[in-house]
Amino acid sequence: MKIYIIIDMEGITGVVSPDKQAKPGSPGYEEAREFLMSDLNAAVEGTLEGGASEVLIYDMHYYGLNVILDKLHPKAKIIMGNPHVVSPEMGLNNTFKGMLMIGFHAMAETERALLPHTYSYDMKALYLNGVLIGEIGMEASIAGTYGIPLVMLSGDSKGIEEGKEIVEDFEEASVKYAIDDEAAVCLPLSISKEIIKEKALSAVKRINDFKPYSPPNLNDPQYAYLIELEFYEANFVDKALAAVKEIDKEIIPWAKKMSEKKIALKGNNLPLLWKGFTKIYQ
Repeated sequence: MKIYIIIDMEGITGVVSPDKQAKPGSPGYEEAREFLMSDLNAAVEGTLEGGASEVLIYDMHYYGLNVILDKLHPKAKIIMGNPHVVSPEMGLNNTFKGMLMIGFHAMAETERALLPHTYSYDMKALYLNGVLIGEIGMEASIAGTYGIPLVMLSGDSKGIEEGKEIVEDFEEASVKYAIDDEAAVCLPLSISKEIIKEKALSAVKRINDFKPYSPPNLNDPQYAYLIELEFYEANFVDKALAAVKEIDKEIIPWAKKMSEKKIALKGNNLPLLWKGFTKIYQ
């Protein structure tokens, strides 16, 4: 049984500051990497004990260089180097039975959430087929296009709540309880490790109970997916539209400026559509 794991850092045990811990080169970054390894290896151990035969990890935080390789579980493999989106090029395909998300957080504008944002601190809102989502919802949707369900999620309490509103059924591991955007009640690493391992093991044992997530039907005769992105600043939308003109129509077949701060994209291949956006957003 093959399991795919996506990792982020803002939802890792003990991480509460974007500038002092989660940002590469910051004073607490190296310690945060150690925290990440504790959470990640616990997830790997749980999946293997649950019956997984292969574990592939995708590092989606910053440059994709957060994992300490000599401390990674020897039976896991990892994609490093900041790929744009989970996709077949990044090893994701329908041979995987489930996806775990480790170290995730709530979307931008979530009240009383820890480090809330949606992929960057420039984005105010992200909608997929009319549903307001964050990183959890988008990654679960992309995996769902390959028939892969989200089976386990770890992160702060608000991130877990958000996941439940969208996907509903998965094993959950809250490793910290949000107080506000840069404060949380955190568990000791040893306790988080136990919880994550237990939930990962249970997720694999229950693998057939979970269903791939799909967003609501768009009811558009031409396109299956509509992505709407709203930003805090107006200058990005015009730059994005100009960049879209240089992108192959097979990747982003339709794009429109909805307002000074909002752009909409349509297509029939969600991973490809999102990959196209991430390219122009860099």
